[in-house]
Amino acid sequence: MQGRLGRWYESVERRADLDLASAARTASGTGTAVVAEDIFAIAASLAISAASGTTPTLDVRLETTADGGATWYTCGTFAQTAIVASEAKMIAPIGSQVRWAWTIAGTTPSFTFAITCSANRDD
Repeated sequence: MQGRLGRWYESVERRADLDLASAARTASGTGTAVVAEDIFAIAASLAISAASGTTPTLDVRLETTADGGATWYTCGTFAQTAIVASEAKMIAPIGSQVRWAWTIAGTTPSFTFAITCSANRDD
């Protein structure tokens, strides 16, 4: 695979610092910001292992910032879901920091989900 600066990469590398651990979540939130200055693209897999509530919905997005965290922008999204499901996607380009964010809606909603990531480095 050829990187954006013309360098060739064997494959993406596993980046556990970008992961979101599996947990039951009942409210909207954000994950921890991660420095991503050396990353061109993120390969992310969302795995939802449980969903409950009345008309629950889950929206998961990757947010990025180029100003140290003062302003966050969406750079990638997974499809909205209300059921146990999984999805994988490649997200690029990204800014100097990234974080996962999620919006949970419905009556007494609960989703158990995790995100695992790999990254194409820009070095």
